[in-house]
Amino acid sequence: MINRIKLFFDINVFHRIITGILFIVPFILFILNGSYLFIFYFLLVLSILIEEFNAVAIDKINSKLRFLLSFILIFSIFHFIFLRISNDSGIIQYILYIIFSIWIFDSFSLIGGKLIGGKKLIPTVSPNKTYSGLLIGFLSLLLFSVVTVYVFSVNELLIICTILIGAVSFLGDAGESYLKRYLNIKDFSNLLPGHGGLLDRMDAFILIFFVHFIALSLNIISINLYA
Repeated sequence: MINRIKLFFDINVFHRIITGILFIVPFILFILNGSYLFIFYFLLVLSILIEEFNAVAIDKINSKLRFLLSFILIFSIFHFIFLRISNDSGIIQYILYIIFSIWIFDSFSLIGGKLIGGKKLIPTVSPNKTYSGLLIGFLSLLLFSVVTVYVFSVNELLIICTILIGAVSFLGDAGESYLKRYLNIKDFSNLLPGHGGLLDRMDAFILIFFVHFIALSLNIISINLYA
């Protein structure tokens, strides 16, 4: 275990931590701000996502599939923007809870997989994912949601929704890993040292808010659940 801990804290992890902080701080600040600066920031994010995707996919994926995947990127970010600028009570807390759930699942899945190791989950798609990492990721979300429910006295269905966020996050990450393997690339860019590109960092985010729009449209979920 000690050797695993030493290997975990390699130079790449420090790059991930530093870059992650530099990425997360403005991300959260612009969400809290919610003004035209928020809109401009996430439109800039969207433009980078599209550029990263098309730069590596233009000669490897047919135009119809590129259009579909670009549509998902655009739809997800625009849904997120409109969700934030809506006047619903508690919308900031709602959005931040989803985002923190994504980050908690991703971070603890990485930590669990690195420190515990064990059997690979989907070695042909993403060789670094392990059953132990997935389990730690879901346990961290369970703890996070239970604490939130009982500290802030919110609807207990939040626990189920948080676990579903983890499931969709995993699918988003796995789907992006499959796409990168298909494109024969390691990362979509090197914009964020230790993470790759913005698309590498926001894979779960994109799928979460795309699925969120569908679920919200079909009345499967309610924003009031978090209030």
